[in-house]
Amino acid sequence: MIRWGILGCGDVTEVKSGPALQKADRSTVVACMRRDAAKARDYADRHGIANSYASADALINDPNVNAVYVATPPSSHAELAIMAMRAGKPVLVEKPMAMNLAECDAMAAVASETGQSLVIAYYRRALPRFEKMRAIINDGLIGTPRCVMVHHLKQHDGNLQENWKTDPAIGGGGLFVDMQSHTLDWLDHTFGKALQVSGHARSQSGAYRAEDTVSFSIGYDPVVATGFCCYAAGQNEEHVKVFGSHGSVRMSFFAPSPILVDQGGVRTVHDVKDPAHVHQPFVERVIHHLLDGAPNPCPPDAARRSSAIIETLLSGVA
Repeated sequence: MIRWGILGCGDVTEVKSGPALQKADRSTVVACMRRDAAKARDYADRHGIANSYASADALINDPNVNAVYVATPPSSHAELAIMAMRAGKPVLVEKPMAMNLAECDAMAAVASETGQSLVIAYYRRALPRFEKMRAIINDGLIGTPRCVMVHHLKQHDGNLQENWKTDPAIGGGGLFVDMQSHTLDWLDHTFGKALQVSGHARSQSGAYRAEDTVSFSIGYDPVVATGFCCYAAGQNEEHVKVFGSHGSVRMSFFAPSPILVDQGGVRTVHDVKDPAHVHQPFVERVIHHLLDGAPNPCPPDAARRSSAIIETLLSGVA
């Protein structure tokens, strides 16, 4: 049985991941931590968790905790993951892996040194809807993949002005980092390592310090992916579309969506529902990895590649 301790029981753990850690076979949550002790206790009471802490050190050193889930903002990922691995405990850490490549490399080095598993929570690698789209591509239903179009427009939300997701000192960037890191990882999972990366990042609205508009081009073998993401637009639109030699496939990446396959003027719709707790299929793979020796579902070297693309695109944000 994997007995998880959650560091940072914030919004992502309420529905997406926390219940998944409790509902997956051979997995339970025995402790949680927030710097605000009252909020940590409230979370524990609502989710049926025995112990709560206001200190990361206390949770990591709880002898009943044998694996740690780091669900804090990216600025503390490296520090907390390294603490847990040095304490002899495997770690599942939220995406993006860390603030920069130097931190990614430090985390990977400690994982190697201690022999502890380090898994990065790019859960779309296991989510059925995304695996179905990947299978459509890999099975040749649209022919040979040629190019990918990533399109994400989002209206500016004034409430984000004080949010850590738009503070580069805490999140490593803005909404592009928070959201599109998932897309970049899925492209890596589907098409392999990026061979060339170029792009532009701007803070157009001036509403916060982080980037709000990013365009990019990424070369894989042989696919080319292009993207345009604007988080200060006048409307909300979002999808990823893959074009092949004999058709195309598209769906939304950040909202429930059918998968649309177009082949020679004929459209096929695949309606694959997301589970109630979207992390659960990935968590089940993590458990299989930790207890049965199955492959790491997202190892440090894979997650580092997405961080490398982000670092390239955000260098010199204007």
